[in-house]
Amino acid sequence: MRIDLTDQVHIITGAGRGIGKETARLVAEAGGIPILVARTAEQVEAVAAELVAAGHRAEAFPADITDAAKCEELVKEVMGRHGRIDGLVNNAATNYVANLVMSKEEQWREVFELNVFALYRLTRLCVRQMIRAKSGRVVNVSSVAEKVGAAYTSAYAASKGAVDAFMRSIAKEVAKVGITVNSVCPWHVETEMLASAMEKRGKLFGKTGEEYLQGIAETNPQQRILQAEEVAAAIVYLLSAQARGINGQAINVCGGMVMGH
Repeated sequence: MRIDLTDQVHIITGAGRGIGKETARLVAEAGGIPILVARTAEQVEAVAAELVAAGHRAEAFPADITDAAKCEELVKEVMGRHGRIDGLVNNAATNYVANLVMSKEEQWREVFELNVFALYRLTRLCVRQMIRAKSGRVVNVSSVAEKVGAAYTSAYAASKGAVDAFMRSIAKEVAKVGITVNSVCPWHVETEMLASAMEKRGKLFGKTGEEYLQGIAETNPQQRILQAEEVAAAIVYLLSAQARGINGQAINVCGGMVMGH
């Protein structure tokens, strides 16, 4: 099976590294035009330049999507330049490591501002355009943490639970006009965000980040940490025409860590 996204325009948040970067690469290789969005201009511009140098199309849009005005500017610019938004990948996220008793409400609010409210704002803006086109794909990067819980990262797990409840609700609203809304739920993926989280969690138990992560990996049926490309492949499939029958689903990409959910 060959996924064909020729000339399709897909906005990808958190596209400067990790899962977002790999998703942008696979979209470009399938003939699509990834719009790379992230706070760090150097990262998204470098990824876009790399893809263009390889003969693909890609555009960088540095922006902090917790800024509602920036979200509106992004959608306005994409529509003005291309006249279409075929897909939105809500990948940008942040984490907060702390036990419940010592956690701070301010940090909880920061997690929800990016992981939930920014996602809501950008989805609302993009879906408005998709409804007019009677076609579109929204894919959220969630987490198996929302299904089984995650000690010391309760804010993150709770935010992803909100994301998936939102996903299912919107999927019901827009299904009849040709739009699908789904989530991909990874387990631990080898990214900079994971490395940072493992360092912080390791310190709670007097371990290095690598030691803590190795212990985590050993609990997985595959005895490993997943790669960003594996998650990106599932995302790009959900963006494709072949996945039009998949709607309102939270699909695990976790090496079998979670089964039956």
